[in-house]
Amino acid sequence: MNFPLNIRRFHIVEDAKNNIVSFQPDLIITDIEMPNINGYELIEFIRKISNIPIIAVSGSSFGDNNTETVLHVASLVGANFTLTKNNIQNKLPELVTSIL
Repeated sequence: MNFPLNIRRFHIVEDAKNNIVSFQPDLIITDIEMPNINGYELIEFIRKISNIPIIAVSGSSFGDNNTETVLHVASLVGANFTLTKNNIQNKLPELVTSIL
């Protein structure tokens, strides 16, 4: 990537929700498994207020659901793109460049 990025990282989902409206990012990257809320809920919240591109990332499985199933559900609730954590280093730079 040959352009500057303004990256904001949030450890608390409520902080992310509050800042998405005022910050108006060009892209959101979220994990699916987070403390106190899952990424599905965050994606659904974002979709109610914006069409910001969302990349959902996961390396987790929930119960009987493997990572691919978890990411498929993320796309169903509104994520535009999905990545497994084992592919993030190889694929994220190219994906971000193609989106921005």
